[in-house]
Amino acid sequence: MEFSQWTLPGMPQLNGVAERRNRILLDMMSFTELPPSFWSYALKMAAKLLNMAPFKIVSCTPYEIWHGKPASYKYLRVWGSPAYIKRLVSVEHTKLGYLRVWGSPAYKLDSRSNLCRFVGYSKETAGYYFYDPSKQNG
Repeated sequence: MEFSQWTLPGMPQLNGVAERRNRILLDMMSFTELPPSFWSYALKMAAKLLNMAPFKIVSCTPYEIWHGKPASYKYLRVWGSPAYIKRLVSVEHTKLGYLRVWGSPAYKLDSRSNLCRFVGYSKETAGYYFYDPSKQNG
């Protein structure tokens, strides 16, 4: 069974499936406040979602074919959605043991989280990737 076909240059209307998927990526990027440099994260997220969606030609999802079990949807998040991420706490050693310090004397009044944007899932661990606009890096 052959799944790929060649199209003529300059004729995107002949490749509707790929063009539709490109439109999905552009829509994902346009509905967030993320810079264009996050295109690769959008692509990975779209591929993950497409692998979890059923196809017409087979009775199950590509994820199910590859892993032999249905995918779990409970951890899915909306790409680019806002999330408050708890700041890492610096730890200082004292005579009495470990003292948690937030970096300033008025730590009780400081914000303990940053407003970030969800950009993807970690492949190495069971975690998520977030973009912190206040740090201007991904």
